[in-house]
Amino acid sequence: KSVGAEGWADVEKRFDKLAVDGLLLRSRFGQCIGMNEKEFAGELFDALARRRGIVTGTITKAVLRDFWEQLSDQSFDARIQTFFDMVDKDADGRITEAEVREIISLSASANKLSTLQDHADEYAALIMEELDPDGLGYIELHNLEMLLLQAPAHSSGTVTDSRKLSQLLSQKLVPTKEPNPIKRAAKKFAYFVEDNWKRIWPILLWLGVCVGLFTWKFVQYKNRYVFHVMGYCVSSAKGAGETLKFNMALILLPVCRNTITWL
Repeated sequence: KSVGAEGWADVEKRFDKLAVDGLLLRSRFGQCIGMNEKEFAGELFDALARRRGIVTGTITKAVLRDFWEQLSDQSFDARIQTFFDMVDKDADGRITEAEVREIISLSASANKLSTLQDHADEYAALIMEELDPDGLGYIELHNLEMLLLQAPAHSSGTVTDSRKLSQLLSQKLVPTKEPNPIKRAAKKFAYFVEDNWKRIWPILLWLGVCVGLFTWKFVQYKNRYVFHVMGYCVSSAKGAGETLKFNMALILLPVCRNTITWL
């Protein structure tokens, strides 16, 4: 999406097509500025309107131009102000943990980041822990600026601002390490299962079927006379053969297109 004066020409054309009686509806704001995610665009509209004291769900072309100038401004102050306005739902100049959690979930939903959305509570707590060390229950704009503008102590003068920001966030916004190694391992395992359960259950099902077939055939031949002659070799071979037949059937199943279509 183009920005600045060049981008405004395209936005203005879309406004002329979408506006009704010279007013643009909130529901069409995202389409007008070229944003596909309607929910996120609606929250952005509310934040920009709230800052200007607009309570209606419509805006004029002049107001849209004002919105666009803020959105297309690449400066740090403009971007951090827009972010703060989106999070600060009640426009009281303070951000609570609930508001941080809500904007994390909204951003994750807009960018289709399901894992981030699932851990929104944890990330919100980490942000509040870093920016609200006194436990006041809220953070202000200057707290965000202090975090994002402060360079890491070990960074050199040649490092770019974006590199400094990346380093600082990676240093600051990390969870407190669990001292108990068992609890730490259990927590990591729980997160792994939560993130990959859709891949885990088919593998567990396949392993369960293989183990069941092997055990069934192993026990069956263990109770036969041939077991007393050949011992565990015959039982193990028969069990392995049964699992081999099952896996060969799985490999051939995708080839049977007509059968699958009929089923």
